[in-house]
Amino acid sequence: MGMRPAGDTVDILEKLLAPLQGRRILDIGCGRGSLLQALAERGASVAGLDPDEAMLEVAQTLVPKAALKQGCAQLLPWGDGSMHAALFVNSLHHVPVPDMLLALEEAARVVGKGGSVIVIESLSEGSFFDTLRLIEDETEVRQAAQDAIVRARRRGIVSEIRQIEYDRIEAFPDAAAFMARAVAIDPSREERAQAAQGKLIDRFEALSEHENGGYVLHQPLRLHHLKAPFAAKPAGTSAMFG
Repeated sequence: MGMRPAGDTVDILEKLLAPLQGRRILDIGCGRGSLLQALAERGASVAGLDPDEAMLEVAQTLVPKAALKQGCAQLLPWGDGSMHAALFVNSLHHVPVPDMLLALEEAARVVGKGGSVIVIESLSEGSFFDTLRLIEDETEVRQAAQDAIVRARRRGIVSEIRQIEYDRIEAFPDAAAFMARAVAIDPSREERAQAAQGKLIDRFEALSEHENGGYVLHQPLRLHHLKAPFAAKPAGTSAMFG
């Protein structure tokens, strides 16, 4: 594994999509809204989609002005060309594999000609991934997400203008905090996390770096900055926020 620079996802997105002020940005798979909040604080007009109603309620409380809708990535409830950018941040691999290409096509539709579709996916390597795989090994589905991007490019749904790899570095006070983080991302992991608790603690302590009395894990990420090359009929801002 080659060395990658450490990077902060929000800082990278801000540079790629600058200026953020007034940009209409859709977070597909927004979860509890932490990314929406960070982008809104930097001036973006944000919208979010998630299939989980409970998570959307948390996100709405966190970002009251966000336009949030419950639904799936394969059928986005926004009009053609209604967004400047659409984001899949560790979410494309959660789309059913047969529908990943359609999800990318839908994202390209809502951003319209020249709009940005940014996909960020964790790679199946690094100390964070190698610890997490005791609970859930997503190697195959993450590769399927990468393959879907390749297919979307070949079919002319999107073109790729840049690819960036960087390390997300996370610090934890102990293994319990790591387990809580893993379960917060996907509550269905809780039973498996409890069952593997002993092995998980051992692996966490073996793979993590010790810094300032805590533990540090690295997760390599790959960012695809894609552009929608086809024309789309613009929709008014009201269509996005209605």
